[in-house]
Formats: sequence, structure tokens, C-alpha cells
Amino acid sequence: MHRLIPIAASAMALAAGPAMAADASARMTYDVYVGGLRMLEVTSGVSLGSDRYDVDLSAHVVGIAATFSDWRSNVQSSGALQGPQVRPARNVVERINGDDARTTTITFLGGGRMDVEIVPSKKPKRAQTIPPEQLVHAVDPLSGVVSILQALHVGAAACKGQVPVFDGRRLYRADLADGGTVMLQKADQGMYGGETQRCTLTLTPMVGDFNFGDERRTTKPTEYFQRSSRVSDERVIETWLASPGGGLPAVPVRIQSESPWGLVVVHLRAAQAGAS
Repeated sequence: MHRLIPIAASAMALAAGPAMAADASARMTYDVYVGGLRMLEVTSGVSLGSDRYDVDLSAHVVGIAATFSDWRSNVQSSGALQGPQVRPARNVVERINGDDARTTTITFLGGGRMDVEIVPSKKPKRAQTIPPEQLVHAVDPLSGVVSILQALHVGAAACKGQVPVFDGRRLYRADLADGGTVMLQKADQGMYGGETQRCTLTLTPMVGDFNFGDERRTTKPTEYFQRSSRVSDERVIETWLASPGGGLPAVPVRIQSESPWGLVVVHLRAAQAGAS
């Protein structure tokens, strides 16, 4: 179930171009459907200041999934803002499944250098194995979310280009394509219908540990990404963004992607002002 989080959390990624805008914050509640069944509830708060951002995300299983798992996750990211650009400082991911809990903390040191701490760790702390030159402009998945939201907030180009995304173990290449302005029909499960900006995100695994505990230690990333009809090992994520109303900033109102478990659809169920 933890593998669904990158779909919900990494579905929106890069931006460019300077501008000024007032501070903004919002708290959202999302429902995640897998193969037509509601499987996750996600709450997220984002605060965009003049020079700093803070964002958090919490998820837990619901419905039929909750009958055999109490998995939950809490994620926090913070960093600096310079126009539409984000400069991650720290990312903390806590995953809990029964009595098993693990926290991964990424500290961005600059110049592609990262300090990654995993507690508890089954192995001694290792030196950074991905070359710093590949991580110079890397962001964590949640800061990638902020990147596109901040670009929309300041009126910059919000869905184009390419960005490296690093989650503490794996490096992905995120390619973004602007799908233009489209009308989104309100779904029964969601709160929003109307004009949106569509963004297509293609995630390609590049380097790192993609085997999720498989002792064979294969470096092939195919165990994480379902093969698509386009290019093997890619994941294509469609995102629709809009302000839910009430002066709120633009946020994802719908996310959709294929997965090994079926079609994943994320619906915005509620939104309010304030990050907490």
C-alpha cells in the first residue's frame, strides 16, 4: 500500500519564471480509489510564504484495506522559495505498519550533497551512493508538489521541463507536459468541477534501490513501476489543478494513474484556508 503514495504525492513537479504573490495556505482532504475501491484517505496542508514553504501529508488505509492493515504515513517538507523556484531543506517520511515503524530524513546540504538518515536502520549508515552531480537540482517528492503550486501561485509556467526527484533511496527523472486548460466534470466522489489546468507527469526511474526488500538486490527498477504501453518502467500521472474556491490557491483536484493494482484515482473531497 505504501507504493501508492508516490502517485498521490509526486504527481505534480516543476516550474520556472519570477513573480511576486501574497502568502497563501490551504488544507485538503483526498480520497484515493484503487480499482474502483476507496483505499486511502490523505490530508495535506501547504503554506507558501514570501521566501519559505512548509507542506505536510498524512495518509492511512480505509475501507476494505483497513480490515487487514493499519498502515499509515506522515510526510513533512520545508525549504526556501525564490520566485517560483523551490530550494528543499528537509524532508521527513514516517511509515507505520502495526509495530513496524521507520523514519527517513533527507537533509539537503547543497551542491547535490544529501544526508539521508533511516531510523531504525537494518544496515550501518552508508555514504551517499548517487553521484552529487546527478542530485544538484533534485527535490523530494513533496517539494515537487510545492514546485508546481508555487509556480501557479506566482503566475509562472507551471508544467514544463524536467526535474530530478529523490526519495532517499531512488532517483527519478520527472518530465512535465502542459495539457492546457480543460473542463473537468465533477465526479460524485469529488468536490470540484470546472476549469482546470491539466498536467502530465512522466516518472522514469534512473538509479537507486528499486527492489523494496528483495534480497536478490536486482538494480532493475521494474518491481516498482508497472510497465506501460509507452516505455517500460515509466509511470504516467495525469493531474488536474484548480482553485477549489474561496480564495484558495490552485491545488490538485484530481489525479489519475495506472498501477499494478489497477487504476488509481485521487479525488479532492474537501478544502479550506489555512495549512493546519
